Amino acid sequence: MKLFILSSLFAIAALAQEPAVSFRGMTRMNRAPVSNEVLKVKLPRPVERQLANGIKLLILESHRAPTVSLTISIPSSPLRDPEGMPGVAEATAALMPMGTTTKTARQISETLADLGATVTLSAGAGGGGGRGGRGGGSEGGGTISVSALSENFDEALAVMSDILLHPSFPADEFEKWKTRQRSAIEQARTSPTGLGNEMMMKVLYPGDARHFTRLTTESLNKLTRENLIEHYKKFYVPSGEWAGIVGDITPQKAMASLEKALGGWKGGPVAKVAVSIQPPIAEKKVYLVNRPGSVQTDLVLTNRAVDRMSPDYIDCLVMNQVLGSGPAARLFRIIREEKGYTYGVSSSFTASRTMQHFSSSMLVRTEVTEPALADLLKEFKEIRDTAVPKEELEGAKRTLVASFALGLENPSTVLQRWMQQREFGLPADYWDTYTEKIAAVTVEDVMRVAKKYVPYDNVQIVAVGDGAKIRELLKKFGTVVESAAEAQ
Repeated sequence: MKLFILSSLFAIAALAQEPAVSFRGMTRMNRAPVSNEVLKVKLPRPVERQLANGIKLLILESHRAPTVSLTISIPSSPLRDPEGMPGVAEATAALMPMGTTTKTARQISETLADLGATVTLSAGAGGGGGRGGRGGGSEGGGTISVSALSENFDEALAVMSDILLHPSFPADEFEKWKTRQRSAIEQARTSPTGLGNEMMMKVLYPGDARHFTRLTTESLNKLTRENLIEHYKKFYVPSGEWAGIVGDITPQKAMASLEKALGGWKGGPVAKVAVSIQPPIAEKKVYLVNRPGSVQTDLVLTNRAVDRMSPDYIDCLVMNQVLGSGPAARLFRIIREEKGYTYGVSSSFTASRTMQHFSSSMLVRTEVTEPALADLLKEFKEIRDTAVPKEELEGAKRTLVASFALGLENPSTVLQRWMQQREFGLPADYWDTYTEKIAAVTVEDVMRVAKKYVPYDNVQIVAVGDGAKIRELLKKFGTVVESAAEAQ
């Protein structure tokens, strides 16, 4: 795979001679070699094919390593769980590798180990994605993936095909899984971060499956093997979804292998998950999840935000690089390094087909809950109301471009970019011009999208902590709505 770089932001240049520049808790000494030229790239193009069963396939040939990886998107999703029964999609994905009509879980595991291969099933994301620095969103669909040395790929693909086409959902493995989940549920009840995430999703996406972030004891007790079989039959089908294969394989070989392994996999079209995206919540509120005895407060600041297809999306990425993405961002420098309130603080945008929100989060000592929250909101106001210094903005843009360029060294990352381009219907040259779009973001753009998407007057605040110690101080930030941790 060749990556065509015409000029680089990081080309060797004479050391800058300008004096040090200071802004928002950082002093830049201007001693690093920096070029202001724009990094131009042209991503390798995948070959597009279609299997007989309707799967649309992207093939990215790369012989840099003797490995091959395949990922197939499937319409299974937690958003398709029966009403009031979160966990069906998750359980289905977990049980499928636990046995087929001809192999036990142990036999499957041993075969994959002998091949040095992996097969992974993901249920996809329903709710729970996208807290600042604590997870990412997805398009809501599931995947099944296989990765192996190229010489073993066909054998590994046969194992994956067996799991996909002939799962037996063994009753004994199902009971073992449910036992493990009961322990996990009990443990989650003690996690302030988990409780905060649950409340955030309930606030942002009330009334549908997005607000379920995990199994509950109630839904686990309802769950039957028949629920899994029904979900499998409906949603583990080739419904015209995208698949991608990357590595040491030719398009001809890829097509031949997949037609042989998946020729018996049939299924009709499945309608896309339809969920409504509401505008940002207008009224500021504080949601206190009372956790008596807690010595820390988990804080989440959030609201609905930008659409992935919005022309503001890249401007938001640049703005957030200044505000809360990484150790050079303001939240890390000011809230963690200067103030010492927390070990970690960040912000991020989740922008998928099913979830669109901004969030920022941190875990602080109970006694600094008020000043930490006040200073976090101060940073929100600053990015909205005050122009970002040019040097700070240019540094943020260089960081984004560098991260993008480094990611292109990995063929799997390149394929993921093209899968996203197909999924969202982005322009064919979207990734070729991505760095130019970043470079074109101005100080005015940053302030405009910050005012639009960083919540301040309408911020939704979730606080998980000891209500006796933080209840009154939280009232300074808005109307408080309280619930007990056990009720979540």
